[in-house]
Amino acid sequence: MTMMSTISKWRQRAPFLCLPLLAMPAMAEPASEPLPLELTPYQAEYVVYRNGRSHGKAERELKQVDGVYTLRYRSEISWMVFRDRREEQTRFHIQGSQVQPLEYRMNRSGTGPSRNYVLTLDPQKEELREGAKGELKSHSWDDSWLDQLSYHQQLAIDLAAGKRAFSYEVLNRRGDPKTYDFRVVTKELLPLPYGNVMAYRIERVEEDSERQIYAWVAPDLDYLLVRIWHGENNVEQVDVQLHKVHWQQPDATTAAARLR
Repeated sequence: MTMMSTISKWRQRAPFLCLPLLAMPAMAEPASEPLPLELTPYQAEYVVYRNGRSHGKAERELKQVDGVYTLRYRSEISWMVFRDRREEQTRFHIQGSQVQPLEYRMNRSGTGPSRNYVLTLDPQKEELREGAKGELKSHSWDDSWLDQLSYHQQLAIDLAAGKRAFSYEVLNRRGDPKTYDFRVVTKELLPLPYGNVMAYRIERVEEDSERQIYAWVAPDLDYLLVRIWHGENNVEQVDVQLHKVHWQQPDATTAAARLR
């Protein structure tokens, strides 16, 4: 594999049961809305590896203000002549146990062309807009849409609820939906720069694909993403591992339900 081919590939990656009612009360109470989950804000630091050597760092940060969460990811990678700096951010709120994205942004710079993407979602108007000018997408609205970052949070919520297989409608950076399928492979003790943690290993299920994507989520760390591994033809391309995490106190005004 040539160096430029490898650099190009780096750039492309950088239960409910319904029971019948036996009797109906004379005055039925109106059904109440389920309390949204309360997620614990955090700041996490990661080391970016390739073939056992550190080539950069990454950060994930979750904040909450007035019931709206912001999940941000930043990374800086340096490998030979290759440089990649990117930042992704999603703003969302939670309806019951469903993540509802409101805005997604991604900026990338370094070797090769820079990239900037914006998606804006308005659940009340049922509108999806794309780009800095907010051009309206023509396809119909879907309440289950997630973006390239918010589906990480939905997977953590569903994993905590006991699910072991997942299917999401994820918008790409141009606002076009695609089905993403995942499944839990095993639960294992994972050695990390942070220390040893028990984590679920999750794989993305793609037929006839040369890519392999594995993610590890730790239940004892509030289902935090602690490692992600990308490969092609089983050859490692990038391995991001947790180094540090700092937990913040959640806003007392948010609902009392916790992720775990």
